[in-house]
Amino acid sequence: MTVVSCNRENGGGSNTGSNITVQYKMSETYKFNSETVQIFPGFRYNIKYVDATGKTVEVNDVTAPWTLPSFEVKPPFTARIEGTIVFNENELPDDPISFGAAPNICVLKDGNQVIYDNDVTGHFTTKEKFLEYAASHPEKMQFKVEHTF
Repeated sequence: MTVVSCNRENGGGSNTGSNITVQYKMSETYKFNSETVQIFPGFRYNIKYVDATGKTVEVNDVTAPWTLPSFEVKPPFTARIEGTIVFNENELPDDPISFGAAPNICVLKDGNQVIYDNDVTGHFTTKEKFLEYAASHPEKMQFKVEHTF
């Protein structure tokens, strides 16, 4: 098993040739105004990701933090993690709720580490406000990160 630690940055450039190490993660925190915010632990995720063979794999009822063991691929390869945020209304607190999903694709190629992410987050002062938001914006319960190498 290979462990990969990545620095967060927006990667770019062409990645062809040598193998690439890919790892998918779901964090339990996100950054807001330079502060780290803890996502309410009652949120769970139904996730689909592309494995080393290019096959889409589905895992349900995932809790954060979640990390899939890293794997190697040869370019071209399209890494993708996507899914749905799920919750049980009865488990939500009446107090403020930090909502979200913080998926990322961590990549190691030629000694360079890059994270591709697309957090879906928000903060609500009451349970009722969150439920109104979730009902009126069902698309905000979805997330997706994709990058082709």
